[in-house]
Amino acid sequence: MDKEEDFYTVMEFSNKLRIHPNTVRKLVKSGKIQSFRIGEGPRSDYRIPKTEISRICEFDMMKLIERMIDEKMEKKNVP
Repeated sequence: MDKEEDFYTVMEFSNKLRIHPNTVRKLVKSGKIQSFRIGEGPRSDYRIPKTEISRICEFDMMKLIERMIDEKMEKKNVP
């Protein structure tokens, strides 16, 4: 198994991205952030691989580029 340093807690991950921990949990539950669960019951929590930050940043950058291209195409089509 990987070392503990290779993973973020929900709190660490939320601090890195500057979003609320509950937002991270919602994204995990919806499958948008890959993670695995530690423990059982109400005291359980998630561990998120450190590679998820780069994956999310790449995905957001791709969405930004697509949006910019779409906006340029719309401007060209306006008479």
